[in-house]
Amino acid sequence: MLKKQLKPILKYPFPLTVREARAYVSSPKVLINSLPKSGTFLLRRLLSLLPQFAPRWSYHGLVAETPNLFDRLTNIQKGQYVSGHLYWSQALADVLETANISTLFIIRDPRDVVVSLTNYLTYRNKNHRLHSYFKQLGSDSERLMAAIVGIDACLLGDRREESIGEHVACFYPWLSEKRCCSVRFEDLIGYSGGGSSEKQLENVCAIVDYLGLDLPAARLKKISNRLFFQSSTTFRKGQIGDWQNHFSPAHKQAFKAVAGKALIQLGYEKDDSW
Repeated sequence: MLKKQLKPILKYPFPLTVREARAYVSSPKVLINSLPKSGTFLLRRLLSLLPQFAPRWSYHGLVAETPNLFDRLTNIQKGQYVSGHLYWSQALADVLETANISTLFIIRDPRDVVVSLTNYLTYRNKNHRLHSYFKQLGSDSERLMAAIVGIDACLLGDRREESIGEHVACFYPWLSEKRCCSVRFEDLIGYSGGGSSEKQLENVCAIVDYLGLDLPAARLKKISNRLFFQSSTTFRKGQIGDWQNHFSPAHKQAFKAVAGKALIQLGYEKDDSW
């Protein structure tokens, strides 16, 4: 009971250890951002392993509907990182710049995103507003199609759920935001997730450099090796290209219709011939 009562207090960014004291004085403030199911956990894991940050102060869940969102962001302290799923807007970008907050943005193949999202909404998050709708659909194939093309408001009873293409379009401008460091899930997941250990280390080093931190090469390699672990409750698989095990010809056709151009813009395909 006491631990539960103390939890919100302990989340408040004041230093209790030498590490936290150092972070509070000289470390950057960081927002971790992504389209849902694109890998915020990887970046949160990375920052938790960096000695310049205080993991106890971190929290996840910022969305456009978060009450007093801009105030929450401007109250981020040095050594603190927060994460969420925030569409780009000029107003938001200006707030982050004024507050001197560094932004890490992670992207993932949108086809893998919809597969992961389908599983998450159907089987893992019973409190999500879309859970009951996904659960009542007759098959995983139907659920995957809903994640791709969106859901009409009349079927949800409140507001429509946008297609994957519409969602991607709202996040896409982060890739050209001057104060934002963008990384690919596929480059950060490493060997355990079907990627490359060399590429993983390269991206870890790039992120650390962007944040203005200084760590020995041996320490960075050790951190990179600890970044992804299969027992994580956040990743169902974390595998690159898992969409190929789930997409039917109908799913491919629907995806190309709503997000084919986005897939090309993001560099995951050269054309629609996949």
